[in-house]
Amino acid sequence: MRNRKLILSFSLMLFTIPAFSQNTLGVGGTMQNFILGIIAFVLLAIIGAVYFVMQYTKYQKQANIAKGKPDAPTGFGKWWNDLDKKYFTKAASLETEADVLLDHNYDGIKELDNALPPWWKYGFYITLVLGVWYLLRFHVWETGPTPLQEYETEMSIAANQLEEYRKNNKEAVDEKTVTMADAKGIEEGKKIFTKTCTPCHGMNAEGNMVGPNLTDKFWLHGGSIGEVFRTINVGVPEKGMQAWGKNFAPVDIKYLASYVLSLQGTSPANAKAPQGTEYIPAVTKDSSGVKKDTAATKNVAAK
Repeated sequence: MRNRKLILSFSLMLFTIPAFSQNTLGVGGTMQNFILGIIAFVLLAIIGAVYFVMQYTKYQKQANIAKGKPDAPTGFGKWWNDLDKKYFTKAASLETEADVLLDHNYDGIKELDNALPPWWKYGFYITLVLGVWYLLRFHVWETGPTPLQEYETEMSIAANQLEEYRKNNKEAVDEKTVTMADAKGIEEGKKIFTKTCTPCHGMNAEGNMVGPNLTDKFWLHGGSIGEVFRTINVGVPEKGMQAWGKNFAPVDIKYLASYVLSLQGTSPANAKAPQGTEYIPAVTKDSSGVKKDTAATKNVAAK
């Protein structure tokens, strides 16, 4: 009787939770009310299950006493033992072990010829069925996608997701979409240049024995914003320049490339002689009236 009162009291408390939350959360608490209601229902179901097991165990004990077997297992223990013997181990009972005892004897240790666990056998049968289905679908009927087709599909999905991400994220830039940064971004690029690039290119990007002069119109790997971005991003390993894309985010490389291009024509002292190809930006119009950047180039001998 005491257990029933406790369970009933706790159940009533659970039902008051949604009502209490409605008063405290107001209209905006609809979702919270729904979640709390689910929690209350689950807890109530658990309580009901526990109560049922308790009652079932009580009746089993009474039945066992009536049969003269007061120590027989009851309740959850009996249910689990029956389930284990039927579906998991299917081991022989102590009374019938002699029927499955083998002649093997190792230092007094004997072996029982118990049946394989049902879960293992069912798993093996399912594996056989799936193996035959796989063979027919992918190698006989050829209706399933090959690994290459799955790879191409995944790559196509990833490319679309990346393109969508670039459209919605202003900081996700690459050599094809990068544009010149504003004054604030160029200032950020200057900070990165001062900390990272001066050992090879000099404090004013005038160049030294390792890196080229970045203030003139001549470039070894292209002088457009996209080309400078790419050079910084992937580096020039054969000439000792590392790929800075491993160290900086794309937006930081954009700032750095913009700062480098902002130095055009500054003519610092002790500037290194021009190297590479002269980059001359030009602006033309196509038939639709949209402006496009083009570049006229002029080769000069590297010094």
